Amino acid sequence: MSRFHNPGVHWTSICSESPAEYIRQNDVDTIRLSSTRWAMLRLAVAYQSNFDGIFYAGPHWGDELGLRVRRLSRRSIPVIPTFEGIIADEDEVRHLSDLVGHPVFSEPFADGAIPRLRYIYGEAKHIIAISPFLVRVAKFLYGDKVSCLPLGVEGHIFHSAGRREPARCRVVCCGTVKQRKNPQIFLRLAGLYKEAEFVWFGDGVMRQPLIAEAKKMALENLRFPGPILPGPLAEEFRNSSIFVIPSYAEGVPKVTNEAAACGLPIILNGFYEATTVVHKHNGLVAWSDEELIEHVGTLIRDPDKRTTMGQRGAEMAKQWDWDLIAPQWEDLIIRQVTQDI
Repeated sequence: MSRFHNPGVHWTSICSESPAEYIRQNDVDTIRLSSTRWAMLRLAVAYQSNFDGIFYAGPHWGDELGLRVRRLSRRSIPVIPTFEGIIADEDEVRHLSDLVGHPVFSEPFADGAIPRLRYIYGEAKHIIAISPFLVRVAKFLYGDKVSCLPLGVEGHIFHSAGRREPARCRVVCCGTVKQRKNPQIFLRLAGLYKEAEFVWFGDGVMRQPLIAEAKKMALENLRFPGPILPGPLAEEFRNSSIFVIPSYAEGVPKVTNEAAACGLPIILNGFYEATTVVHKHNGLVAWSDEELIEHVGTLIRDPDKRTTMGQRGAEMAKQWDWDLIAPQWEDLIIRQVTQDI
């Protein structure tokens, strides 16, 4: 939103914390939710404000309630949500796997959100999916009212200038340390490849148990240092060798784009068809834990391949900068909201 500049449009954003200074400087109004149990009711009330359109309706019960109240009061409004990952029931996942020709996975523990999402996406005038694969998924689930726009990267933070390959191969990930991210595979990686260092940035319910297990297994080459801000994270990326994200269910993981922008080759699973990683070009795509582990070994043993892939990824990422991508989002949202006015 810091890059939305159409003078005929005014934006209001709902936030849970104080917005960044560059958001405030762009004359964006904010409605701040408290962290109390009343936050969802406050969210539903915020939906009743005098807007011409709603972008990025979320999956919370406050979002659904806000839209239902507007509809009941005959104040329907164009709703334009994003589609950033698969949340579907078992039958839908089976049909999707048949449709795309390979296994797909829904985000686990999200069953409670499915009815709300069905309502919100059903009510939506238009849906913006963040990859061609997710366009196919969204069309299967919600019809043809879907288009595709990618996520961007903060190029002034995530870039490869000053990148340094460490003396010891360093394999990194960044994400919430929870079951669906498959962080436990880093225990296996660290045990198999003692010549490399493994670091997972982020916090979550599995962080302390994994730290304890790594200590029990005497894995001195594995660390879970906790959460980290974007600037220091980018510096860590520029001083690492490989980025690995082992989860099965993702949309297009923003952090892989950020790591690629910093010059890292990327290893991930193919189940969500991340378009920003091209197999054997700027990274390696796996279709099982065993294949992912093998890919990590391949790049640990081949520093020249790491360098070449990393340079290709950094070059690709120049096209993902939010300075280029954000105006496309602004234009599409405005067109969808105003075409019936």
